[in-house]
Amino acid sequence: MKLSVGIITKDSERKLGEVLESVKGIADEIVVLDSGSTDKTVEIAKSFGAKVFYREFDNFVNQKNHLLNLCSGEWILFIDDDEVVSKELANSIKRAVSSREYDGFYVNVLTNYLGRWIKHAWYPDWHLRLAKREKARWVGSGVHESLKVEGKVGYLKGDLLHYSYPSVSYHLKKIDLYTTLFAENAFKKGKRFSLVKLLFSPFGAFVRRYVLKGGFLDGFEGFVLSVMAFYYTFLKYLKLWEVEKNEKNANRS
Repeated sequence: MKLSVGIITKDSERKLGEVLESVKGIADEIVVLDSGSTDKTVEIAKSFGAKVFYREFDNFVNQKNHLLNLCSGEWILFIDDDEVVSKELANSIKRAVSSREYDGFYVNVLTNYLGRWIKHAWYPDWHLRLAKREKARWVGSGVHESLKVEGKVGYLKGDLLHYSYPSVSYHLKKIDLYTTLFAENAFKKGKRFSLVKLLFSPFGAFVRRYVLKGGFLDGFEGFVLSVMAFYYTFLKYLKLWEVEKNEKNANRS
């Protein structure tokens, strides 16, 4: 059963070599869809024999569905440019692609935040990432995309190691990007600013991560990421207010 590994990239040199090293023993082909990297991303990908394509980024759903269509394997493993496949997960994937019972599999993502593995606030964190190509399609909004599979799905042993946020500055840049995408897509879908959500939803986001999910057990890093959840939630509603305000001003002129 041929397995394609699909990755979207943009200035991904930080971890890409390690990511590709972790899948070269299980992938029959590696497909990289880049959106205009200016670093060594493309060079690194080609050094691992990856097929590299370009598409201007508009949103994650369209980008990942385009990536899906570029893959030729019966099975596709979708990973991000900072996600390393553990040895246990790699062995599970080898067995999974021989499956006649399942059409897709969930993978558990273990995140490294500021150098610490987060085993409570963001864990377990199951994502549907391995699927038969003909049964799979990415759906959702421009920022909250998910893989949908027609058929039966299972769960794999082993973690997908997510080296997501090496610094506070990097996290803030991600928050800025994702909150902008949220505001633009929410407005297009008819959602409007709510002062109640701006005032109270951030507190809910903090409590959910730090208390209900046990982020306090993740040490100071758990506290920081919970505060960032507060900030992310506040900023996405603030940006929705800004988009709405700009639209009203444009209509008046």
